[in-house]
Amino acid sequence: MKDPVSYFAKRYIAGKTREDAVRVAGELNENGIVATIDNLGENVRDTIEAMNGLDEYMGLLREIHDAGVDSTISLKLTHLGLDQSQPLAVKNISAILKKVAKYKSFARVDMESSAYTGTTIDTVIEIHKNHPDIGVAVQSYLMRSTGDIARLIAEGISVRLVKGAYKEPADIAFTSKAKVDANYSTLMKELLLHGHNPAFATHDEELITEAKTFAVKNNIPKDKFEFQMLLGVKRKAQLQLAADGYKIRVYIPYGKEWMAYIMRRFKERKENVWFFMKNIFDR
Repeated sequence: MKDPVSYFAKRYIAGKTREDAVRVAGELNENGIVATIDNLGENVRDTIEAMNGLDEYMGLLREIHDAGVDSTISLKLTHLGLDQSQPLAVKNISAILKKVAKYKSFARVDMESSAYTGTTIDTVIEIHKNHPDIGVAVQSYLMRSTGDIARLIAEGISVRLVKGAYKEPADIAFTSKAKVDANYSTLMKELLLHGHNPAFATHDEELITEAKTFAVKNNIPKDKFEFQMLLGVKRKAQLQLAADGYKIRVYIPYGKEWMAYIMRRFKERKENVWFFMKNIFDR
């Protein structure tokens, strides 16, 4: 029986190993697209699993460097022990960032559910003081994000702006697409004007066009920001952005936890099911 990764997941997941992810990154590089690689895993159960996550990222950074591919890394604090203790997560990510600096690379901390938002922002700000090659994702559907982005801009920290994929309560998050998009637009413009190498992670063509138009109007060069998309999604749009001279970075997930990753996304929000299914037919 064939590995199930070769069916539905193959479009969106590079494979089970870091070698798979680095190979996919190299293929994207050939088309003028850069990458960021994420080893799937979150909410580890104990310190041993957290240390395994640390070892995997150390190996991943080495593989990226040895292969000569243009890729950064993305990671989650709960993959490195945040649920066990914040000091453990800080210790592990600091070790990773020392190797990031050695290889002149960059690491982005993914944002998890709202239960972790404050801790993630505070942790990244603290770590950034000694390790400047770190950025963080911020979700436009959270009402607090305006304040978080103001703090991150003031600290000189790069932000990846996303809409958000978790199911959140209405008292802390916008629940309508129109309001989420409107907040994304507002935060995007603030980052274009005042941010530090911001990344706009969206497949929304209207928001992408808006970002491009706003940048031209305000004389913001193409090399001062980048667009990001998921592996296997809007592939034609990715190639077109690269052809037009924009930096486009594709998020490449890999790992043995791929099934748990996909099922968790589907369980969290029914909209995620439709998002992935409709993109099967996008070439």
